Amino acid sequence: MRRFFVMLSMLFGSTFAVKATGTKLPTRPAGDKATKTMAGARAKQLSNHMITGLQLNNYQSRKTLEINTRVAEQLTDIELQNAGNAAEIERLSQNVYAERDRLMEDVLSTVQYNHYFGNRKNYQALDREIAANIDLTTPETLAGDATAFN
Repeated sequence: MRRFFVMLSMLFGSTFAVKATGTKLPTRPAGDKATKTMAGARAKQLSNHMITGLQLNNYQSRKTLEINTRVAEQLTDIELQNAGNAAEIERLSQNVYAERDRLMEDVLSTVQYNHYFGNRKNYQALDREIAANIDLTTPETLAGDATAFN
């Protein structure tokens, strides 16, 4: 019982201390589930294009989806946090894309990576198009023809 009161007083004390200093506690955005849904749909559609365009095997397909999901979540967060500041979004997005390039190099064969690297601007443009056209009510908005970039 004593531990409970100590923990409770520490909780209230830290809350009031943060409030007094004006520092905000980290909070999750209101649309967090919607953001994850949008990022997942975005990643899946881009991954489908990469799977067919790069002729990936099952292992590479799963890893590509994992990488693209992580990247899509980061990009979605960047776009939400910096809404209206296109220059900042572009600058931060380039860092995320560079990280994706590094991760993809570990997953793809040399020939596949060369093909990916040569078409990465197209994949980035496709990712932006998917993000712009995504509809949360139907996650497979653009899931149609998964064409390869040649």
